[in-house]
Amino acid sequence: MGNRVTPFIDCFILSVLCVLSLSLTGQTDAKITQTPSLVLERGQTAYLRCQQTYGHDSMFWFRQDPGQGLQLLFNFYYKEEREKGTSSSHFQADQPQDDLFRLNISSVQPEHSAVYFCASSLDTALQSHFLPLQKPHLFLVTLQPCHRDGNKAHSL
Repeated sequence: MGNRVTPFIDCFILSVLCVLSLSLTGQTDAKITQTPSLVLERGQTAYLRCQQTYGHDSMFWFRQDPGQGLQLLFNFYYKEEREKGTSSSHFQADQPQDDLFRLNISSVQPEHSAVYFCASSLDTALQSHFLPLQKPHLFLVTLQPCHRDGNKAHSL
């Protein structure tokens, strides 16, 4: 069994866990829907989706590395990129619809393990510099070594 694992040591599982939180806006029928868990190998692309029914005009992607504070990855306002907090070419975001915000992580690597937060916010001239009005919903992204047995990937 040890020999069988060695050729596949570069295989990684990308687990994306969605954790729901309550909105601070007081809307009980509004929600954010996010990508379910994904299983990917090193080098593949992670496609994360964030869809909100709040009618907010600003959407955010944040990343939090273990033991670190939040890092803004992207802020879009009316489907246009307003702020980019990463220079990594692995991370790309787009907002094809008012309620849909996507984050793509290309060629996933172990250093991409982090907690990814999606948030939306109303935006006015008076509050455009403030953080989102709601608690961010989050994705926990972890990479673990795995090996292949036929067509199935297994964690080590």
